[in-house]
Amino acid sequence: MNKKVIYFSKRQVILIMEIKFFLYSILILIFSFNSYTKILYQKNNIIITDIDLKIYKKFYKENYGNDINQANAIKDLVLIQNVVTNLENNNSLFIEKIDYELSMQFGKKILDDQNLKKFLRFSKIRDEFIINYFKNRLNVAEIENVFNQLDSLNLPVSLNDCLLIEEVVDLKKNKEFVNSFFYNLKNNTRDFEVDINGINYKVCINDIAFSSLEQIIVEYIQIQTNQEFEAFVYDKTKK
Repeated sequence: MNKKVIYFSKRQVILIMEIKFFLYSILILIFSFNSYTKILYQKNNIIITDIDLKIYKKFYKENYGNDINQANAIKDLVLIQNVVTNLENNNSLFIEKIDYELSMQFGKKILDDQNLKKFLRFSKIRDEFIINYFKNRLNVAEIENVFNQLDSLNLPVSLNDCLLIEEVVDLKKNKEFVNSFFYNLKNNTRDFEVDINGINYKVCINDIAFSSLEQIIVEYIQIQTNQEFEAFVYDKTKK
């Protein structure tokens, strides 16, 4: 993980995941302008059309930054439908909770389209694993490790509550800053401090910088929870 430095936003890590949901709203337009479909997969009451494939490939590109081939996209779509259908049948309260959260975020109309709703539900299910890890398992040593993977972490410091910047310091390996960042991240606060040569400084982290670091942490958590999530998915798709 070789990333460049980074300057941050005042949102909890779980709010990062909301950003990608806005991308989904454009999918509604795609559905409405396509009336002719070709069935690409049909088995066990699951039907995948060329429109489903086109939309999912667009979704994948926007969220993961690379293209997915047709075979893997169809495989993903089958998994999505299996998981969502399984939860609808066996854990309706969980599905109701997800739908409520989605409707509160984007309004009830976003769930009117059944295909779009499946995508949103599945993504929200994935987010639950990330949120749970963040709340219950993420520790300061992991944040330190994530920061150590960066090329640098140059942040401005100030003696007067960020009204005047004294200098820009690389805090990549500064354990006091790591502890301060972890505490603020967990408590949804923004009071970053660090001691440099016996002088206590305020670390001035703007919204863009904070958002960028949050995203890196989310990506780290995604990697940590991939195996657990895949086990969950395949458990729900076993016949």
